[in-house]
Amino acid sequence: MEYKDKKYTYLGGLVHGISTLATGMKTSIKVYFRKKVTEQYPENRKELKMFDRFRGTLNMPHNENNEHRCVACGLCQMACPNDTIKVTGETIETEDGKKKKSSGPVRGAIGMALIWCILYALQPLVGILIVSITGKAFHMDSMYGILVPFAFCQGPGQASTYGRLFEYTYGFDKAEMVALTYAIFGFLSAFLIGVPFARYGLKKGLARNKSKINEAVERGYFVPEEQREPLGKSTFHSANIETAAAHFAIMGVCYLLALVLAKLVNFIPALGSTFSAMLFMWGMFAAYIVKAVMRKLNIEYLINNAFQSRITGFLSDYLVVCAFMAIQVGIIGNWIVPILLASVASGIVTFFICLFFGERLGSDHDFERVLGVFGTSTGTTPSGVSLLRMVDPKLQTSTGAELGMMNMAMIFSTPTMLFITFAGLKMISLPIACGGMFLTIFIYIILLKVFGVLRKPTFTVAKGRISDGAESGEEIPFLRGYLHDTVDVTDTAAVESMIHNSWN
Repeated sequence: MEYKDKKYTYLGGLVHGISTLATGMKTSIKVYFRKKVTEQYPENRKELKMFDRFRGTLNMPHNENNEHRCVACGLCQMACPNDTIKVTGETIETEDGKKKKSSGPVRGAIGMALIWCILYALQPLVGILIVSITGKAFHMDSMYGILVPFAFCQGPGQASTYGRLFEYTYGFDKAEMVALTYAIFGFLSAFLIGVPFARYGLKKGLARNKSKINEAVERGYFVPEEQREPLGKSTFHSANIETAAAHFAIMGVCYLLALVLAKLVNFIPALGSTFSAMLFMWGMFAAYIVKAVMRKLNIEYLINNAFQSRITGFLSDYLVVCAFMAIQVGIIGNWIVPILLASVASGIVTFFICLFFGERLGSDHDFERVLGVFGTSTGTTPSGVSLLRMVDPKLQTSTGAELGMMNMAMIFSTPTMLFITFAGLKMISLPIACGGMFLTIFIYIILLKVFGVLRKPTFTVAKGRISDGAESGEEIPFLRGYLHDTVDVTDTAAVESMIHNSWN
């Protein structure tokens, strides 16, 4: 027997083996009887005492420009099951010597949300004005103009929901078809106006990260030599149930629960029928309930986020296609003329409002914010993401995270929604509803100043970039990071899922 250049006889090798085994056992037995040092963190945070030899730390890798991938979206803090992660801002000193706490993307999210709220109140006013002027010749009630924000700011799904509500509950004939037609023109506005503006911004240097449009994004498909990501990972064994079927089944449970919640809300006097028709909202609550139950049962891992994002993308595309196919010009008849004029006017007004307020948000990526909020205000979140990725293909700015967080501040649009609802129920007259929505616009503008969002322009279309917003003392390199590279920025569904989940 030979071991490390030493030769042993059979008995000698046996003895050597036993000796080495005894040495190992000696160490194991010695450690076994030591006092245990394992800490049940984070349950023992109050009693925990760190040892001097402890070298554990949480590091965040930085690149050569001292930047990291964190955009302070708060996802880690919200997802942590033990509440051990806390995202805090950084206190910085301004030029005048005052200390401020950096708000990061939160300030941008609030600003974009308030712009969206302004448009949510302004679009119905534009729609009512145009339809009241042009609709008389076509025997179209000016009330149909109030449906514009549901189509532009909320997309075809909500347009169909509220249109059906106006048609079958409020008694406005063809309202659903009118709302869906608005939604189609909203999508067209997003890209007929947004895409040329994005290209113009790249040419003028308005975008923070100058780069060419990603070839795969511009092409719309992958070529064989390009790297592609899988659709997702299986969480169920195919011998029992397919992962796709299981995910659709979970969605079905959420849908059934949403129907139950809507039925319960229907018992509320006066407004019950209105709020019960908002099935998308009850679907959201139902999803929260199902997710909470799965988390409680420790089976949340059965949902694969990547695969779920693919389902989201598929259903979004399906919804858009259905919206286009659902339009029946024969039913709308000659109403198509005032609908078209109201849509064109709303699209133009939306663009200039986004541009006016967006260029005053006080950061080095206000141009990206303008595109994001414009796309979201004329279609759906994927529209905003698509326009954003044209000028920021790697999502190096925090605009993507801000698009997600702005959903939380959209609750400010509730007064507008109530005015529209009361007008539909004929509890108030249309002029009073218009006056109320006009008043809310001024309130949203005041809130822009109150939250410290509205500042001097950082760029203009004519002059280009004026400043990077650094003088505001709010935007700091700490927040100028990158989106984690596990998200495929060429995948609209994955990015959309990340954005929607950022406030979940």
